[in-house]
Amino acid sequence: MASKYQNNEREHIRTIVLTGLMTALVFVGSRIGFHTPSVTGGGYVHLGTAFMFFTAFIFGKKAGAFAGGMGMGLFDLFSEYAVWAPFTFIISLLMGWFAGKIAFSEDGSLSLLKCGFAFAVCTVIKVTGYYITEVILYHNLISPLASIPGNITQMAVGAAVGAFLAEAVLKQKLVSVRK
Repeated sequence: MASKYQNNEREHIRTIVLTGLMTALVFVGSRIGFHTPSVTGGGYVHLGTAFMFFTAFIFGKKAGAFAGGMGMGLFDLFSEYAVWAPFTFIISLLMGWFAGKIAFSEDGSLSLLKCGFAFAVCTVIKVTGYYITEVILYHNLISPLASIPGNITQMAVGAAVGAFLAEAVLKQKLVSVRK
């Protein structure tokens, strides 16, 4: 029979492995997902955002923050967006943390209302964060406004796909939720 210590150690290892896998999924989703320029300008619509929401909704704030920050930050670092990487890391970490804090439920349920609120809070974080980032990088207060519709589009697609995937996985009982 496994001791309490062994069970805690297994759970800790499971959490590390799942968080690492979800981080890789966010990176890959950002890198080769549906990475097409949005029609509204600014930002890109890709699956990385959806996988960040999925991770936060299924595994909670810590996994959502790590997977979002590291996954999307690494994408920027290893692409033509390297100068954006530190900003993306912080912005995406905050989005993942808040999405998990707001919408994660230990009982394995998923509330559309909580997902919608998480989307709204995360959209404010993204729009504000990238506006400030563009002001810093481009030294202009006006031109970053053009990115706002694209960032909102990316968040709407990401939250909708992330919630859909999370609901499907939870209904099929493919994973058990963790803190």
